[in-house]
Amino acid sequence: MSEPPLVYDAPGFCPICEKQRRFTAKYDWYRDHLFCSGCGSIPRERAVALVLKECFPDWRRLRIHESSPEPRGVSAKLARECRRYVATQFFPGEALGAVVNGFRNENLERQTFADRSFDLVVSLDVMEHVNEPELCFKEIWRTLSPGGAYVFTAPTYKEETVTRRAARFLTDGSIEHFREPEYHGNPVNPQGALVTFRYGYDFAALIAGWALFSVEVRRFHDAYHGIIGEFTETYICTRTDEPAPRA
Repeated sequence: MSEPPLVYDAPGFCPICEKQRRFTAKYDWYRDHLFCSGCGSIPRERAVALVLKECFPDWRRLRIHESSPEPRGVSAKLARECRRYVATQFFPGEALGAVVNGFRNENLERQTFADRSFDLVVSLDVMEHVNEPELCFKEIWRTLSPGGAYVFTAPTYKEETVTRRAARFLTDGSIEHFREPEYHGNPVNPQGALVTFRYGYDFAALIAGWALFSVEVRRFHDAYHGIIGEFTETYICTRTDEPAPRA
């Protein structure tokens, strides 16, 4: 069978390779199919790399925790270039804090890291799969140093003004579904990861209400860096230690 023709092919600058590259796609769902000719990254990975470069230029010297990294793109760059980088995956049923298949086993909702362990926490498309995001943000806040930040991507639906739960994991091991089940890729589980939340435009306000974070959302249409297509939102949550003033 012949290869499908390219639907996108343009030059640009990859913030992961830090070189001039070509961005190409054989399918018009650029979110998952617009690849860098050098590192093979996709748009959300390049978005996080660009935010790190612009907002945290000394990231290589920082203490970084990445949850659920992929074996490519910005995750590989962090692992390669940051000496104090820690990668974790979640393996249900295994001891938290133990090393499993080369990764520290951590549940974002109840982490084993000490307070103020990191300067940056990073994740790409993890938050739409957690059971209790409020607990995750409180734990991430706890493990960050004052002024530290959580940089992450999560699909944010432009047609949703209010965040909605899609599924819930129950204590007896069953799943309560509120819509047709949807699964995304999972780097450590071939069965995929169940979508538990569809985040709306209230997500930033929810985060700021769950923990003492100052929240910035960046939405990209940046062809030069190959960050185009759906769901380009990148969140920058900076730990504060004082409540925000009332409006």
